[in-house]
Amino acid sequence: MKGNKKLLVVAILLLLIAVSYGTYAIYRESVTATGSMTAAAWSVTIDGSSFDSATLEFDIDDLTCTTNPGKAGTIAPGAECYIDYAIDADGSQVDVVVEVDETGSTIPEGFDVSIGSGTLSIPYSATAGGMEATARLNVKWPGALTDDASKDSDDLALKGTNLSFSIKLVARQALN
Repeated sequence: MKGNKKLLVVAILLLLIAVSYGTYAIYRESVTATGSMTAAAWSVTIDGSSFDSATLEFDIDDLTCTTNPGKAGTIAPGAECYIDYAIDADGSQVDVVVEVDETGSTIPEGFDVSIGSGTLSIPYSATAGGMEATARLNVKWPGALTDDASKDSDDLALKGTNLSFSIKLVARQALN
């Protein structure tokens, strides 16, 4: 009789589990959504040329030096100069950022080249002419502040030489 009680208890438990499992339902529904989108337009030019094919060339005569200008046609330590480029992003439907790509640029040792405060932000505007801006390319030769061997080897090594710049500007969508 003892064995039958155990078997009876197990059978009742199995019956309770089976009944309980069947009385609880999991509700589930699904829906499929369909739609379509149009990707935003992108069009940025610099001085009238497409960014991907533009070549920017400048020499010292194209720069406006505001600090320590030196003799015409030359640049000296301490000089702070700039050149402006017209950026037109009117065909774009997103915010645009323009910046100097130092990995794609060749800048002489000791020089700093930047756009304004580092980047030029052009917010999206549907108004004609609302996405036109001027990128001010700053060219600085800070020079050494002390007369020591370091200044002699760095700054004086450049005297009388022709300096070449290759600046790569990148226009990209601003991701917030």
